[in-house]
Amino acid sequence: MPNRPPPFTSPLNLARWLAFALFAALAAWRIVTLNLADHYADAGETVAAAELPGVEHPVALTREARQLLDADPQEAVALLQRAVRADPTYGLSYALLGALWEKAGDERRARSAIDAAAAFAPAKVDVRLIAAGFELGRNDLAAALRHSSVALTRRGSLRAAMFPELLRIADEPANRAALSALLAEPVAWWPAFVAFAANKGERLETVMALYALSEASVANSLQGHGLAAVLRRLQREGLWLDARLAWMSALPVEQLEGMGNVFNGGFEQPLSGVGFDWVSAKAGHVLAEPLPTPGATGAAALNVVFRGPRVRYRHLSQHVMLEPGSYVLRGRVRPDGLEAKPGLTWTVACIGGAREREIGVTEYFSGRSAWRKFETPFTVPAVQCPAQVLRLQLGGQVALDFEASGPIWFDDIVIERLDAR
Repeated sequence: MPNRPPPFTSPLNLARWLAFALFAALAAWRIVTLNLADHYADAGETVAAAELPGVEHPVALTREARQLLDADPQEAVALLQRAVRADPTYGLSYALLGALWEKAGDERRARSAIDAAAAFAPAKVDVRLIAAGFELGRNDLAAALRHSSVALTRRGSLRAAMFPELLRIADEPANRAALSALLAEPVAWWPAFVAFAANKGERLETVMALYALSEASVANSLQGHGLAAVLRRLQREGLWLDARLAWMSALPVEQLEGMGNVFNGGFEQPLSGVGFDWVSAKAGHVLAEPLPTPGATGAAALNVVFRGPRVRYRHLSQHVMLEPGSYVLRGRVRPDGLEAKPGLTWTVACIGGAREREIGVTEYFSGRSAWRKFETPFTVPAVQCPAQVLRLQLGGQVALDFEASGPIWFDDIVIERLDAR
């Protein structure tokens, strides 16, 4: 077991949060410096207007102050105070004043300025970053997260720098109450952050804690990409049953009714790509999607169309969990002019053990015919087979085997047990 990180209040973590606060403030100042034109546009002002004789323009004064932040902080404060008098609602002036007063040790005035900045410019990313840095310096993680959330929502490019820091915060259990408080309202970037944690985080316990926070939040319950990332992490960790239960808990009740070993085997629903539903990865110019067609059992069947260059197709699959025993894979097929040698086949393979191992393969499908049934028996072994993958793939061994063109249809894909338990 890796060593747990020190608590939020330890000297090591205080140093980390202060470093992050410094990063946030410096990042905000850099954003302002490099994107001054954006501020003029946002304010509806021009440089020419800012430089009219006798005009105290807050943007021009703030720009001048910014150039003196390090060289002459006292003069910068004087310029920013003039900017505030010229426009008492210009939030950036307050934010920079707050940063300078904090640096000078005047916490009372720094607090007043930061609060005013957030009130007058609640949607400004640079203002929110400075405010987040200030709150981290005060050890108020909940307030810092609220400011950071606005910045992340309004500027997605910040995720690359801030998600790793947020993950380090989430690694410490004592900090998760602040994350929980943040999730009382919808948080636009939260699913992407949970996906980042699931893909990049070292600690499974942190991933599951973030998942639990999501499930406890009515406004931020995971779906789609975020949920899929958590389920993939559980699968990689070998926690197949946990992954399946988490996936099932996210399904609508009507989709749980009558669920068999294969989910959505009639292709009546879109392929979500999440958990134990069908996953259809991109494969050149191959299309695979449910569509209406004559002869389908329900409203749709699976249509797979090869219409591009050679590709070793094995991109449609579904994870299943079968107990050891004898089974049969059944379905219906209608080749609609598919040219492929030897053709398409369905396979069942054991996964989760030392290596993937095929335990069932259907006949090859190609050519043209009316709807017909197919089936193939297979046996799930008692060892090295905690889960299985059902996959549609082109048969063959060499590159020329993977040339295919034309459509084919599948419907009513099921796996049924043959022997009694």
